[in-house]
Amino acid sequence: MLILISFFFLSFTSNLNRVDAEPLTQSNFDEKVMKSKDIWFIMFGVPKCGAVKALKPEWEKVSKKLEGKVKFGEVDCQENYDLYVNYKIQGFPTIIVFAEDKGKGAFIYTGERTAKGIEEAALLKLEGVKDEFHQPRSEESKDTQSLLFTFKELSIKHH
Repeated sequence: MLILISFFFLSFTSNLNRVDAEPLTQSNFDEKVMKSKDIWFIMFGVPKCGAVKALKPEWEKVSKKLEGKVKFGEVDCQENYDLYVNYKIQGFPTIIVFAEDKGKGAFIYTGERTAKGIEEAALLKLEGVKDEFHQPRSEESKDTQSLLFTFKELSIKHH
């Protein structure tokens, strides 16, 4: 009995420290994302997809690190087909970025699928960087031509 209670306590307390991205649905998407003044990084996918599962630890790491600065959300495309169609999702996972000014549209994040890559993109968005692509910010990469990430503009219908 003591083992069972210990297991329950450990499971419960480990979930307290976990910061998950906010689940977004057709019914709450406009209210939470489109009407907010926050920057949102939203992962569109299906939970059983191997690529979504592979990204999940990095996604959780960056969402915890940037908590309070940038919002992170997830859309289950199996459960929210209208969002899947509206945002023209072509593969899983697709990360779409919504800037503070939602009238300027949404962008597909095409950078590294790592916590560091997503964090770098989010911090640049917080700084108000609007360029379509950005060079690495570190001094040692100043002379290189490597592309850190791009934001590809989406044309979408808002309901």
